[in-house]
Amino acid sequence: MEIRFATPSDLEQVVLIENANFSKEERIAESVLAIYLNALSKTCLIMEHDGEIAGYLLSCPSVSQTVTDDIFYLTESDMPTGGHLAIASLSVADTYKGQGVGTLLLAAIKELALAGGFEGIALTCKEYLIGYYEMNQFEDFGPSLSQFGGQMWSDMYWKAL
Repeated sequence: MEIRFATPSDLEQVVLIENANFSKEERIAESVLAIYLNALSKTCLIMEHDGEIAGYLLSCPSVSQTVTDDIFYLTESDMPTGGHLAIASLSVADTYKGQGVGTLLLAAIKELALAGGFEGIALTCKEYLIGYYEMNQFEDFGPSLSQFGGQMWSDMYWKAL
């Protein structure tokens, strides 16, 4: 398996994995996924095995240490900027779950954040995933203001050294 930057040609497989792992309300629209793969590919990572996407991590620059819902509704005319990265989606294909794909993608985005001079990485997660992200050195900032998908989220943050 190898980790690489995302490309527009990844869209079909990314959409399939997004749809398989998230409820209809929690899915990022295909048009927004395309923006990540086209315009923000240098902060979006793909783990690939024999031409198949095992998992992906989509992120963008942000001015905040917490995720704001605007990252789930990006438009080409409103590209995000800032000194932090915000993860919009980390998703692993069913056949690769439990094999460390998510952990490796998180390690790779941390390296990218350090190399790019970002202050840290923000994400939101459901309560049952807090321990997983804490194992990956993210700090729990508590309940999130994010309302994406009508869900309750927790803010997590990894501070670059």
